Amino acid sequence: MDSRPVYFDVAPQKINGRVMVPLRAIFESMGAVVGWDDSTQTITGKKADIVVTLRLNDTKAVVSGKTVTLDVAATKMEGRTFVPARFVAESFGADVQWDDNRKQVIISTGAAAPEGRYYFVYNSEKVTAQDMASIKLFANKFKQTHNILLDAAQYKTAPQLYDALKTEQKKLGGKVAGVQIFGVAGDVPAFSYVHKMKTIEDNGRWDGVEHNKDEKYVTDFFYSTFKNDSKHLKGDVTVYGIIQENLPISIVPEWPVSRLPLTKGEISKYIGGYDAYRQQIDGKSVPTVVLSAPTQFQDGYAQNDLALFMKRLKDENEFALFKSTSQRIYYKDLAASLAKENKSGAMDLVVNSEGDNEGAKQNKAAFFDRKSVVNLNANHYTTFFWGMAAAKGLDANSIVHDGLAKGKMINPISHTVNATNGGIANYIWTRVPTPEGEQDGDWHDYVAANKELLEETTSPYFFVYTYFEAIQNGKSRLESFHAAKVAYAKLSVSNKSNLGAAFGFENVISLHYLGVADYE
Repeated sequence: MDSRPVYFDVAPQKINGRVMVPLRAIFESMGAVVGWDDSTQTITGKKADIVVTLRLNDTKAVVSGKTVTLDVAATKMEGRTFVPARFVAESFGADVQWDDNRKQVIISTGAAAPEGRYYFVYNSEKVTAQDMASIKLFANKFKQTHNILLDAAQYKTAPQLYDALKTEQKKLGGKVAGVQIFGVAGDVPAFSYVHKMKTIEDNGRWDGVEHNKDEKYVTDFFYSTFKNDSKHLKGDVTVYGIIQENLPISIVPEWPVSRLPLTKGEISKYIGGYDAYRQQIDGKSVPTVVLSAPTQFQDGYAQNDLALFMKRLKDENEFALFKSTSQRIYYKDLAASLAKENKSGAMDLVVNSEGDNEGAKQNKAAFFDRKSVVNLNANHYTTFFWGMAAAKGLDANSIVHDGLAKGKMINPISHTVNATNGGIANYIWTRVPTPEGEQDGDWHDYVAANKELLEETTSPYFFVYTYFEAIQNGKSRLESFHAAKVAYAKLSVSNKSNLGAAFGFENVISLHYLGVADYE
């Protein structure tokens, strides 16, 4: 269709000389919303002002109020409803041709052929038939890109899969629009990453000593650019190596990467939940709910209080974001407040606290963990974990996995490394003008971190600001996540010798978008 492949969960059939295709795949590929009335066995497809209605085993159909006669009636085979491809396409104003050599139906809606290539990566040995059917139907919803399904079963390491993606892209040409991974890291491999660093005391520069080299983390970051040679991505990638040893490794992403860290039998259910979430929030303003348990205080200032920074993002006298979005912030009774908010409707949840893959903590007590996330099931909600490795390992042993597989969590953002909070500050100690009535001198004071100070210090809050600015400008969550990563990565590279850049590299590599990409 328009030079992009359309995937079917079961193969099209020829009946009485007519090509019949699975109902949902063809309707959704045309951009139509599908409806089914079981009591009357009626199929409905709606796109703009066009409404197409068919009944099983009936050669009469209705197109926007007009009755038409079909050569072949809609029918059920292999548990799927099949409809005549030509009738459906032409009903929505598309041109239909049959390529006898390739045995293909070619549909043209008049839209330009897509230039971007979107890769949907899965492991055929780690999905059920229903998972695979859902992946195919999900890929069809991306109508602005040429969508490629890539089976990663034969690739045991991330560098091998990386090279396979690069080879496929070189063959196809065009631009990469994104990479969507289905599976935990044990199903579709992630890269190995070690954060090695140490600095000269009171200098903020590298001293060449490797630090924290025993614990290994995982990352999908390097799937976001094909500028790297895989020989530099084998073994353990280190920030130390990139900065201190000048290894030729780019950390500026070129396209978004998302991973749904679920495994066999879990994927289809989540995709269905994501579609339901999209319907639930359609046309609605979703509140931002912040749970904050800050731990880092400096001269009385709560430096790692993300809730305070979120308030400042909304303040018209500071960053002036969240103009059309309500914001609710909690510091106390976090578990009860979270349960209450979940019952009230969909929300964009932000969690700022200590914690790990088991959950979030306040004063060492869990308020949002692998048990409570399963019970948080009244409404769907997105999540932005900040400062904790909620997705450590990108495996099934985490609050992220349990929220996606057993609860109603949607597309969480999380680190795979427990953030050090390095460089995070709501207030920055900096030079200030001489106070009135005082003698000229070298005056310093704490100043609320504005955009310029965030950039100057390569603060991790620069990523947060850039992310919510992109949301404010109408981008999707994944688009905003990618835009923030690009800006933050470029800033970190430009300030490479600054200590803040080290934390910038760590955050760029360890922050992940976990779930599925947003279709149009």
